[in-house]
Amino acid sequence: MTNLEADAIQVLVTHRDPPSWYEEFSSAVTYADHIILSGNIRDLYPSFTGQGDPFPDFEETLWDLLHAQGVRVLLLYDPVSGLKIHKASSDKDAAVLKKTDLLSGKADGKTDDIRDIHAAVADFEEFPIALLLDYASHFRTHDEVAYDDCMVAIDRKSRERRYANSGAHLNPTIWVADHPADLPDWFVLQNASVREIQLELPNLEDRYFFGRHLAEQSRWTSSDPTPDQERLLQQFAFECDGGPLRAMQCIRTVAQEEGFHLTHISDAVRVFRTGARRNPWASPVLRERMKRANEILETRIKGQHHALERTLDILARSILGLSGAQSGSMHTRPRGALFLVGPTGVGKTELAKAITELLFGDETACHRFDMSEFMEESSVARLIGAPPGHHDHEKGGQLINAANRRPFSVFLFDEVEKAHPRVLDLFLQILDEGRLADARGSTAYFSEALIIFTSNIGIVQDSRASNMGMNVLPSDSYSQLSAKIMKAVEEHFRNDLKRPELLNRIGQNVVAFDFLKPSGMAAIFETILERVLKTVEQEHGVRISLTDAAYYKLKQVCTQDYFYGGRGIANRIEAHFINPLARQFFESGIAASLQIVDVHVLEDKTTLEIEGDSSSAFVGTSVSAPHGSDHQRHKTRLRRPAELHVPQRKRTGGE
Repeated sequence: MTNLEADAIQVLVTHRDPPSWYEEFSSAVTYADHIILSGNIRDLYPSFTGQGDPFPDFEETLWDLLHAQGVRVLLLYDPVSGLKIHKASSDKDAAVLKKTDLLSGKADGKTDDIRDIHAAVADFEEFPIALLLDYASHFRTHDEVAYDDCMVAIDRKSRERRYANSGAHLNPTIWVADHPADLPDWFVLQNASVREIQLELPNLEDRYFFGRHLAEQSRWTSSDPTPDQERLLQQFAFECDGGPLRAMQCIRTVAQEEGFHLTHISDAVRVFRTGARRNPWASPVLRERMKRANEILETRIKGQHHALERTLDILARSILGLSGAQSGSMHTRPRGALFLVGPTGVGKTELAKAITELLFGDETACHRFDMSEFMEESSVARLIGAPPGHHDHEKGGQLINAANRRPFSVFLFDEVEKAHPRVLDLFLQILDEGRLADARGSTAYFSEALIIFTSNIGIVQDSRASNMGMNVLPSDSYSQLSAKIMKAVEEHFRNDLKRPELLNRIGQNVVAFDFLKPSGMAAIFETILERVLKTVEQEHGVRISLTDAAYYKLKQVCTQDYFYGGRGIANRIEAHFINPLARQFFESGIAASLQIVDVHVLEDKTTLEIEGDSSSAFVGTSVSAPHGSDHQRHKTRLRRPAELHVPQRKRTGGE
């Protein structure tokens, strides 16, 4: 929280304004036959009467506002309880109503029942009354004709009443709905006697004063908090942004149950939102793993020393909870954000998975979204859910569901530059506020998540006039490559996307990846090859070794192209090693152990010269791009190999 924000709250202590909908509602009572309330209904609201509960519930708040406008009785109706009189109405006025047949409404929610109650209220002339129809979104039944007839009758009755008694008081009907669209459009739109009012979530001042109220109730503070307590209450109000006051009430209950004092109210907020008492970010095991994080990551990411160094700085800040500390938003924003950018196949996606395993010990804690699947504007619905009335609306959005299911996790957005700009707008809210609401109104929080983007921005340029269209080259130093990429990323967000604010939220968390150097490519080749040999031995019981000559020939053919990175190395190992080996197993049988003594590559054919420990040995042939079926026949070699071994090679690190 910044000093400016703290000063703003100090102003609130001496100056409070009621929620804006109070004035709008009070005004509507004087002229509208029907008032439709939606939004933050059923919450607690600040009272300005100076009497009773300082934060009454929904019905009490409406009664205070109605009573101030001269309404003497409030009738409450819902499909379960039927019709009743609000308890604050005077006994004398209630007795007058009881002499009528107004209170005979049944609790079955039938449209005839609702129509008759409304007609009786509209015709009542003794004194001003109001009717509150709760759960109005649930009045619609399978009998659409009966529902429409009911609404037509209500609308007609209201118009007749208005025209026949232009000088008489109005008896407004208040509809409490989940969404304004739950009532018929023809009834709501272009109807001067209908007023729609959206109840907003509590603002900063309401949250602050309610926090003080809760603290006094819990005996955390006195009626005159100390400066340190004031600071904690202010932080509590900021952390509860975007939620109702009842959520703050629940957080207070969590704090009491878990033994958190006001000084640890942030922990209570976390437990309430995530449902997890244990905080993985504070795990001693994670702190120990971070001491050797570079070693752990380098086992999977080869040849990216500079990128790993930058990444670890950001991770350390994220684990300590210091992301956003400079802006005062560290409790609401995501734990951290990484924008990994560089050539294809150099380890960006692999690093995201490795980070997930480092942080949470499980790669499944990484929610991966391929942004090439979100290139259309309509794809936004896949992330946050379809709008009401559309197919699969009730299922919610993939992104929201993933965050609610596993809040302590990594969110990976692969090739983010391919996403539609409307999708990018969602990221702006996530990075800035740490939360996102779906089409159903469900809010997911990302304050315990690490956000990772990957991108190829800046690798190629629009013109192919020079360097085959490449903006960066393998011959560039890391500082040159990083500067070119950073400039391209900035231009992309500012000029192409017209969204410089998104780049501003990412901040200095852009990590540039280099082209793989020879040592890095050799390390990747060795890792993948060893993985293949281990898999063959585990799955088929066959021990395979390579002579020095075979190993270096295979490495040469598999690491000759910089531009496709580690993925290209894996593809060439498949074409030049796995394919001929697999064909050999099927055509000549499986020996207990094999030694590959040579590798021959001729045009599109790769031949492995193999010796086995059985009476027969063989040569396998792979066709990188098969043309027909004229494969070279396997030869038989009778020489039994000497002691089989894998050449001992010095491991190479990154550039």
